[in-house]
Order: sequence, then C-alpha cells, then structure tokens
Amino acid sequence: MKNLVILYGGDLTVHAFEKVFDKKSAFERVLDWAGLFSEKIILFTKKSSQIESELSSVVSSNPKVELVTRDSWTKALFISEISSVLKKHDAQSAIVSYADTPFLNEKLTRDLIEMHEKYAAEYSFADGFPYGLTPELIETGTASILSELALSNLKSEGEKLIDREAIFSVMKGDINSFEIETLIADEDYRLLRFNFETSSKINFLACKNLFEAALAQNTDLREPYALSNLAAKTVSVMQTVPAFYNIQISSRYNHKYCYSLESIGKNPCGKEFMSPEDFKKILSQIADFSENAAISLSAFGEPLLHADFLDFASQVINLNDENHKIQLLIETDGQLVNEELASKISSLASSRNVEVNWIVYLDSVEKSMYASIHNCAESDFDKAILSVQILEKYFEGHVYPQFMRMKTNENQLEAFYRFWNAKENPSHGQLIIQKYNSVCQVLPDLKSADLSPVNRLPCWHLRRDMTILADGSVPFCFQLSFGENAGNILSDGIEKVWGSFQKILESHLSQNYTDNCSICDESYTFNF
Repeated sequence: MKNLVILYGGDLTVHAFEKVFDKKSAFERVLDWAGLFSEKIILFTKKSSQIESELSSVVSSNPKVELVTRDSWTKALFISEISSVLKKHDAQSAIVSYADTPFLNEKLTRDLIEMHEKYAAEYSFADGFPYGLTPELIETGTASILSELALSNLKSEGEKLIDREAIFSVMKGDINSFEIETLIADEDYRLLRFNFETSSKINFLACKNLFEAALAQNTDLREPYALSNLAAKTVSVMQTVPAFYNIQISSRYNHKYCYSLESIGKNPCGKEFMSPEDFKKILSQIADFSENAAISLSAFGEPLLHADFLDFASQVINLNDENHKIQLLIETDGQLVNEELASKISSLASSRNVEVNWIVYLDSVEKSMYASIHNCAESDFDKAILSVQILEKYFEGHVYPQFMRMKTNENQLEAFYRFWNAKENPSHGQLIIQKYNSVCQVLPDLKSADLSPVNRLPCWHLRRDMTILADGSVPFCFQLSFGENAGNILSDGIEKVWGSFQKILESHLSQNYTDNCSICDESYTFNF
C-alpha cells in the first residue's frame, strides 16, 4: 500500500455529525474524501467518547474504516501510532487529518501528494490556505524517527496533549533533520484565521454557512480559491457567534492609570457594580449561545473590587461540562490578589479542568515610573510584583505581567522584556507587550509605534467579541462604548443583540467605515 489515510477523531463533538452538508455530516464528508486516497482508513478515537453512538453508526456502514482506540492521546502517542499502523499496513506514507474538516480538498491533496513524491520529502504540508482544506503527509521512516524523538530528546513537547499541529510542533524541535516540502497558496488567507472544522459552534456555523453560501451562489466546492474567496466576503462565515466576552462587573478602579478612561473621568456605564442576579442571567445566555468561549471579567474596571468576585469567577468555571468549554480571563492591577483568593480559584479550576489566565498591569521595571503611570504610591509596585508571584504559584504558565507600550515608558520596554522573559523570574518567562489604545482618540495620543497592517481587514472585534457593561448594555465594540449600543442583553436577549453587529461588519467588508471605525487603531488586534 502506497498511502494510508489516518484520521484523528478522539475529540469529535456532536457538530461533526450534524447532517447540514447536503444531508451529510462533516465526518461523513471526511470519510468520502479519505476513500479517494486509501484502501483503508485508520481512525484514532478515545474510549467512552460522548459521541460513541454516532461514531459507531457511521463507521459500521464503512468497511474501509479501522479503529485505533486509546484512553487519551498525547502528541508522542499520536505519532507513535501513526508509525505503528503504517508498518502494519506496509504503507509508504500517511495522509493525516482531523476527522471534522468537511472541506478537505481533493485537488489540493493530489497536488500535495505529487509534490511530496516528486521531491522525496519526509514531511509535507500546505501553507497559506484556510485550515481544513488540506491534510499533511509523513513518511513511515520519518514517523518512526519522530516517535522516538518525542519520547527522548523532544519529550517535553511529546508529553503534551494532542492538538491540530501535533506532528509539526514536535518536528520543529529538530527541524533541520528532516526534508520538508510546503505547498504554498497563491493567495495568503492566514490573516483571516479561518478554521474550517466543527469542534466548536463558532467554527461549525462558519462551515455550515459557507456550504450554504456556495450552493446559493453556484460556487464550486472543489475549487479551493473560489471557496476561500467566498468565505472572505460572506458575513455569516466571518461572524458566527462570539468567542470572547468582556464583562464589566465593576466600574471602579484602584488606580487611575493614564491609559484608562477613568484617568479622564469617563466611564461608559453609570452603574458601579453588576448585580449577581444579572451576572447569572448573562452567563446562562452566553453558555447557550456560544458553547465555547473565553470570558473576561475586566471591562472598564478592576474586577477584584466587586464583593462577589470570587462567586462570579466560580460561576464562570462551573459553566464547563461536556458540552461547554469556557476559559476565564482576569485582568487586574494586582493590588487585591492574595493567597486565599488564588488558592480557591485554582482549586475549583483544577476540579473542572478549566483554563484560567491572569494579566497583571505592571507597565514598568521600577517604582517611580509605575507610580507615575498608575497615579499611585510607589509601594503599590511591590504589591503588583508580589501578585505575579502568588498567582504563578497557583496558575503556572498562565500569568502574564503586562507592559502597555507608550511614549511615556518606551525607554523601559527592552528592560521589561529582558527581565520578565527570563525563566527564573516570577512569571517564568510569560509576559505581554500591549499596544496603546486611545479608544478612538478619546484618550491622548501616546502611541509609540504604528503597528497597523498596510491593508485593513474586517474588524476582529466585530467578528468575535462582545463587551457587556454593568447594566447589561452592549456597545458595538470596546471602542464604541460612548455611542449607540447594539442593545441590552438582559432585556433584548443575546441573539438579537449580536444580530445588530452584522450591519457594521457588512460595511467593513465593503470598506465603508463609520467616523469612529475610520480612526480606530484596534481592528487588527485579536483576543481569542
């Protein structure tokens, strides 16, 4: 056997089995594609999968499919099993893909195979295309060598749980040892960050809506560039459901730092704190609407000043179950962080296997600059540093000291980076250099460098973000918090409010911008 298709289906969700692609599911479309290139299809799965019945139903009707089932999958195990099944079936190379990518393209796959064979490559992949259009190829001998490396020299990477870049993420640890070929797209779609897979509602809806748009406009699904270009101009593909919610639970601050609206006496909401009752209603709507998302409790205020902060954080964490994956983000000045708070949140997050990320505003490497930027006592700098140490103890690898890059502190940028990037320092090498945001010129112009792209893309925040103020009102984006609102999530409901965003995104796709959008310098920044 020359080529063997290997699919990873260990993390398939119910969306992979929804028959929305001309009465077929994403999983069925993947099997159809796989059958074009291999006499046998190897499917890696997990035991006790929540979609076991759906999986069994489809697999039982396809005699080509052979299952390899494990309790869990690390990158090392994934590569090791690829090596094993290639040897078992006497195959020369593996054509590898996730099993939830409904637009895997026959033409691009054949181009990739032809290139791989022509140049005697050990590993081949495509670059520049939207994710989900192409597989990757790896030779039998290469898989065997990489499997050994993942258990020895590259063990730290091999021990990580599998992800969609598992093979390459291990290989790049010793990349010069392999012959690698890349199929480059004629047009680069990477900046659009399309993910044509069905592991989440946001991506499933993008696939579903793209399929429907292609049928409506007679776009040939077999033509990858036509399909990609259609996606790039279709609002229902670009914008499905929010992936990031920034919720204002407190409008109060400990510090009036110079890059906050508080420093000029402005706040988009007159309500001081969000009520527990309103917060509970909002969370319920978010979970139902998005299923998977990141939730920040840090919009326009210091979240730890809320008397119910710990309960709010707990509610977000408790949203997680087999149908919902919700991350928690907390941005803070660190003044109210303590061992008890960190320990309680960490314990709950660990019990639910939930990712909690912390961003601590530091903005300086020394006390006097910190005090000047934050309009506070110099001793507060020590508290902020201590908060990083406390949080890193409980949330290792998920604590980020942040430097807001401005004209004010530009001369400290290199020193900040050098200190916090060192593994022996309190954050163990984690940090964020944040670009300055004047909030559509409401704040003074303190930007030290222009980072905007040459060609403007449709706003990421309109596509993926929702800011919710303490009274439940929803501005069209973080930048437009003083203008017309999209509605109120408590009275109008999340679906109606989100639907109001569409008209602005449509104008962006036509390169027509409102007054505020035309001067905005945040459209290219990305949260989650």
